[in-house]
Order: sequence, then C-alpha cells, then structure tokens
Amino acid sequence: MYNLIKIFLDIKGKKNKKFDIVELENFIINRCGGQSGYYSQGGYEAFYDAMQNLKAEGKIKEVKTSDSNKRYKFPMKIRWSLVTNEVKQQWLDEDIIMVSDILDLKTYLRYPKYQTKEEWKYILNIYSFLKENDKRQWASVEERCLELFEDEKFLTENEDGKKNNKVLKRLGLKLEDIKAKQYGEQFIYWNRGVSNIKTIIILENHSTFFSFKKAVQSGIDIFGIEPDALIFGYGNKILSSFSFIDEIADPSTIKVYYFGDIDPVGFSIYVGLREKYSNIDINLLAPAYIELLKICNKDYSCKDHVKKQKHLDLMLKELRQFSCETYQDRIKRLWELKLRIPQELITYEYLLKMKGAI
Repeated sequence: MYNLIKIFLDIKGKKNKKFDIVELENFIINRCGGQSGYYSQGGYEAFYDAMQNLKAEGKIKEVKTSDSNKRYKFPMKIRWSLVTNEVKQQWLDEDIIMVSDILDLKTYLRYPKYQTKEEWKYILNIYSFLKENDKRQWASVEERCLELFEDEKFLTENEDGKKNNKVLKRLGLKLEDIKAKQYGEQFIYWNRGVSNIKTIIILENHSTFFSFKKAVQSGIDIFGIEPDALIFGYGNKILSSFSFIDEIADPSTIKVYYFGDIDPVGFSIYVGLREKYSNIDINLLAPAYIELLKICNKDYSCKDHVKKQKHLDLMLKELRQFSCETYQDRIKRLWELKLRIPQELITYEYLLKMKGAI
C-alpha cells in the first residue's frame, strides 16, 4: 500500500503538489485489481496506516482547511499536499543589487537553490569581465573558462564528465558575451600549389580524399573540375572545422563542391554545410553522385542513420538540376530500404579508367 501511494505521489507531483485522498484511494483500488484485491491488501485501514507513515516521514501533510472524509474509524482530511523543502534566498540583497546593473539574476531569485557560494564566485568573475568587456580580446572557450571558472573545461566537459554548465544560461548570456570562441580542429587539406585558392572539393572520407589527390597530381581533372585544393571532411567534423576556411582562402571568392556517401549521413553533412555557411558558394559535386548511381550494382547496408526528409528533398532537388531524373527513384529506394552507396567505389584506378589512362 505504501509503495502504491508513492507511485501515485510521483505521478501527481509532476503537475500538482496537492491531491485528493478519494482520487488516491481509487488509484490504489485500480492498481490492486478492484475492491477484492484492495481488501486483501488491508483495505482502508492499511491505506490509513500508510498515509500516517508518509506523514511521519515528512513527505506529505494535510491541508488544514480541508474537510474530513467523516470516517467513523480512522478519519482523514480529504485534501493533502506533498511537502517540499523550500530553499530560502542565500545571497544578500545588496550584493544582488550591486551586480544587477549588468547581470540579470531573475532566474536565481526565482530558484534560490542555485544561490551557492561557488556560483556567486562565478557571477562576480563574469561581472568583473563584462565591466571591461570593450577592452578585452577574444579568446577560446577553454581560455575564458580557465579565467572565469578556474576550469578550462567548465563549459565543455569538466572532471565529472558533465557538459554545458548552466551558469551562462541562467544569466541569459552567450559565449559571445564573454568574448569566447568555440574553435574546432582545423580540417586536413591539400593545395595543388596555387597561391590563390578558388575551387575546392570536400570529400567525406579519408580514402577518397587520397584517391582524388593522387588523380589531381597525375593531371586528371575531377569530373571536369580542376580543384585548387581538396579538403578531408572527416564526416560530420567538417561542420565545425570548415570555420577555418578563411585560413587558406577568401570565403567570398571560392566555389566549393561537396562529395560524400549516398546515405542519410552524407546528405545531412551537405545540408548542414549549406545552412551553416550560407555566405559561401557550396554545391554538390553532382557528376560524382551520378557516377556512383551508375556503377553501384549491389546493396550496401545503412545501419542506424538518422533520416530527415528535408535532407532527401534537397538532394533530389539539386540533382534534378543536372538531368538526374533517371536516378530519382533509385535514391528514394535506397532511402526507404536503409541502403547506401559509399563514395569509395570511385577509386584512383576508376578515375584513371574514366580518362582512358589505363
């Protein structure tokens, strides 16, 4: 009976701290399989005893203004409430007012449980930083975290493995407000020897990157394109590492082609690049995709890839611009049957054969 009441309180407590014992008793009767099951568990008397035990433990209390259920034996109030341990304000009003000219502490005022000594130390550090923000230089997230929180992984991953500490969120601040930048690892790339890179091909996988590199070094164009540089995307990592593109080229003048696997992950990488770097001219290396569809004559399983319909729709739309209607149904079939075509089918040897070099 005690455990059944706790189950009810756990469910009820998510929405409302107050509850009705009539509703509670009906819940227990249903869980017991009806009145007979309820009586076999001790019935109302056992129900009463369990309620008193929970009351003695400080987990529930009667609503004093409530009516009684008017039972001759073991009467109880009809309305009860869960007992919550309210946390009182820990910080001094004058301290809160002192930093409120720059910081918004309404979340801390609403939820005093966050008002810890450690959190206040962080707030003072952030406050001091923001007071001279215009004089400070940009830094990496790790550098800024070490300065403000004495832990370089405070906002990424600390010693306990916890990520994304909520201090900034509670203050309504973003990384930009503390002049912190999240740097990824720079991508691996190859330059064919030009000083002003204009055309780039991004390859999803390592082996294709080296095959294309070898082909370009051998004087073979890539589906009619002579790239100035090749980038190894390293799968999804390119979504963050591509932010370093201005280290090797002028983003406003380059033309970028992407070639990945024909599968949900490859599609999502391309769409992600287009959306995140909308200021850069990024396109599909469509002839390479068409070639994959032509030469693939077996099924390759696609494991636990997350599929988003908008990614498929964009790929189909872009490929239609290259008279690829013939392969639309093939791509849809692969998508629906959880199949894929790996880009590694286009090897260095295959590129040589395409050009009649062997």
